[in-house]
Amino acid sequence: MLVKEKLLKIPEKFVYEIIDGKTIYFKGYKKAKNDDEIWGCTGLQSTITTYILEELYSFSRKLEYRIHSNHPRLQIDFKNILTCDILVYEKTVLTADKITTKYSSVPPKYAIEVDTNADLSETNFMDYLTRKTEKLFEFGTEKVFWVITASQKVIVAQPNEDWFIKNWHQEIELFDGININIGKYLDEEGIKVL
Repeated sequence: MLVKEKLLKIPEKFVYEIIDGKTIYFKGYKKAKNDDEIWGCTGLQSTITTYILEELYSFSRKLEYRIHSNHPRLQIDFKNILTCDILVYEKTVLTADKITTKYSSVPPKYAIEVDTNADLSETNFMDYLTRKTEKLFEFGTEKVFWVITASQKVIVAQPNEDWFIKNWHQEIELFDGININIGKYLDEEGIKVL
């Protein structure tokens, strides 16, 4: 823990992630009077996450995968504890005996993030996104998706390949023929994003 953090005595419950030993707190933790003021997703984040989960659960080969949601945490090591909105594991990798009451220490095959609830006042979004994505790749994740609601874009990243930024009104393949079209889904639901 950094000296500054010790002096401030920020409660551990406000920790969002730890990347390279640096503590990243929940967005809004400085002004929060209690836990309820920082936790949770926006209605749009929740709607998009639910849509993606529905597409994943309707997948014909879903029995080959374990799908974790609700901000599951990954313990890469003691200097890196990450959280994502959706993690997809192969059952042959995340076997039943590796599911415990602790954070997962098994690399997911795919990771999906819808915005972030991290406090980025000491960095910028692209530096954070890049650093976190690279950590996931180092851990063994094969593909990372970032849904950015403000720009209505999806960043598709794979290790050792060019990353792509796609408009969320396009068909975007997650994996194994599972496609999402967030813009179309929101339009069909009558949800307007300004």
